[in-house]
Amino acid sequence: MRISTVWSQQLTVNAMASKQTQLSKVQQQLSTGLKVLTPADDAAGAVKVLDFERTIAKTEQYQNNIATTRGRLNLTESALASANDILANARELTIRARNDTLNSEDRLSIKIEVDQLIEQLAGTANTQNANGEFIFSGDLSTAPTFEKNATTGEYVYQGGQKQRALQISPTRQIADGELGFNVFEDVDSVSPAKDENGKRSVFNTLKALSDGLAATFTATPAEITGDKFLRYGLDYTGKTAQFNLVASAEKVGPAPFPTVPPTPLALAAPTRGGLTVPTIDLSGKKFADVEGMVTEINNQLATTDLLPASDVAPNTGIPAGSNFSSVMQARSNGNKIEFVSVATSTGGTGTGSIIAISNVAGTFLADAGFTNNQSKTGADLPVLPVQVFQSQLGDVLTDLDAAQGKVLQASTSVGVRLNVLDDQEAQNEKFILDTETTLAQVQDLDYAEAMSRFQLLSISLQAAQQAFSKARELSLFNYLR
Repeated sequence: MRISTVWSQQLTVNAMASKQTQLSKVQQQLSTGLKVLTPADDAAGAVKVLDFERTIAKTEQYQNNIATTRGRLNLTESALASANDILANARELTIRARNDTLNSEDRLSIKIEVDQLIEQLAGTANTQNANGEFIFSGDLSTAPTFEKNATTGEYVYQGGQKQRALQISPTRQIADGELGFNVFEDVDSVSPAKDENGKRSVFNTLKALSDGLAATFTATPAEITGDKFLRYGLDYTGKTAQFNLVASAEKVGPAPFPTVPPTPLALAAPTRGGLTVPTIDLSGKKFADVEGMVTEINNQLATTDLLPASDVAPNTGIPAGSNFSSVMQARSNGNKIEFVSVATSTGGTGTGSIIAISNVAGTFLADAGFTNNQSKTGADLPVLPVQVFQSQLGDVLTDLDAAQGKVLQASTSVGVRLNVLDDQEAQNEKFILDTETTLAQVQDLDYAEAMSRFQLLSISLQAAQQAFSKARELSLFNYLR
């Protein structure tokens, strides 16, 4: 076999290029500390590296979520402690106000303190974090948790219906706070002013205390509240939505009137047994929010028909020519809608006002969170104001105890979650460490082995270069003279 001079030189050049490439790769490995530089180096290893890096990045995000959640829960815990202190002070003031030796000036002085506590509690319920988010507003963190209704003077819940939750592990989420509705609104009550579910807002409890200290006693109107979240309104475009509202007209003197609404079959006529029944029609209308819906319903109550003769003077205390709005009204309760009877009996017999709702056609009741024929009876005042005052303070004390129980329950829940965060954070740290150890075994360079290869390749390259130098000198022409 004959080997030409060109081929001999090319073989030597190829050998040098191969050694230079291998040497360059080892130099890159030594400079980066990585064994796998490209997928071509180790396809299976490269896939494992990517998986491990993604897992570590995701777990580090869980750690960031834990830190964020811990900050929010610590702020919530502090706010709940403040709320508990406020309620404890309100309870002490209520006990002091029950002392029969106090005169009106003494009670007015206590009222001032109670009003200040109400404002403090509202500020606590509307606590914001460093990002300006309302910590008790749930998934509507940009909306104030409670706002004061300019008409009724009551604080109304404006927050969301769901609590935000952050992912702290692949299989675990944790709530980052408490819903203001659960803590301050949904409180068990023994007061006649409780809603149809037996609840009364702690703000309404404190307002009742303030009103009682000012000797401002009013009958408790009947009211029913839907339990559906209507912040974004309802749309009945191309649909039918009709329902009846039933309310009692105010009676003159002690004459009694029915205390329960009529059966659904009796709702066809305008009035039945002293009860006023208008039909509200929302068919074909679209409402962007609760306020728009309330406005439309009240407009219909005020303009559709006049009250029947049996429901106006001289049979009742309502002037002739009055509309249905003199007996019943719709109003917003935060992001919910409620209906209230605005007329109560005046005979002092304890007979209360009535409000009820019944479906005619469509799905409004279900959409707004009412049940068919849902009703509520209000309460009149006892004859003697002192009886009212003492009864009211007794109810306030009981309701404040229930409110404190709610706050303590929320505080306990927050404490448990803080402990869960600590435990999960430790688990995540160990997982990251273990994963990084496994990643290092796949990706990190063995420097001793790499240096040995570097030295061997350097010697090989030098040998190839010397061989090439000798090969270039091989020629018969060197021997021709």
